[in-house]
Amino acid sequence: MPAKNKFDSFYDIDSRKGDIAILGGSFNPIHNGHIAMAEAAHRQLGLDVVLMPNKTTYYKENDVFAPDEDRINMLKLVAEEKGYIFYSDLEIERGGVTHTIDTIRNFKSADPERTVYFIIGGDSLEWIDKWVEAEDLLSMTHFITAVRGETDREKSRAIIHRLSIQYPDSNISLLDMEEIAISSSDIRRRISENESIDGLVPDSIKDYIKKNRLYV
Repeated sequence: MPAKNKFDSFYDIDSRKGDIAILGGSFNPIHNGHIAMAEAAHRQLGLDVVLMPNKTTYYKENDVFAPDEDRINMLKLVAEEKGYIFYSDLEIERGGVTHTIDTIRNFKSADPERTVYFIIGGDSLEWIDKWVEAEDLLSMTHFITAVRGETDREKSRAIIHRLSIQYPDSNISLLDMEEIAISSSDIRRRISENESIDGLVPDSIKDYIKKNRLYV
């Protein structure tokens, strides 16, 4: 059986009811901004959220990555603290450069009736039509884009309108968020320069990073 809060599309899926939202990323490390997105999806839409770390991405090849095991372990800590948050090592186990369409197909093949949501930021929404197999991806997935304030909301609405014309089968919703100016790259920089990361990550993550001497 899978570990507590471990979500694997290839087994134990029948025991999990309802739709899910995937939140993908490098989680290098996971921080309070990521968690706030998951909390907003759960609070506003009633969704359980699966944190999906990638093995590597074509646009972050030069970043310093913590070992896969450590990134997964940090997600475990968050999942243990939040009952509606799960984690999956599907993309890490797949290896290599990962594409969202492959992950969506994995989940849909396991349970075709389950609606799969995918949470993205407004910056990703701007170029989502450039993602691999964008037409299939937009027709198979209900995207949720996080917006921060009315300006961001209006900009996102304009993009969604354009995409709805170009891809009539697309389904994209807005997720209201507060502005949270946190990035994993800044956290890594702060750690390497011996600066505080208090308030940027949960205490459990801060302790794990310190204990395992990550990003130093």
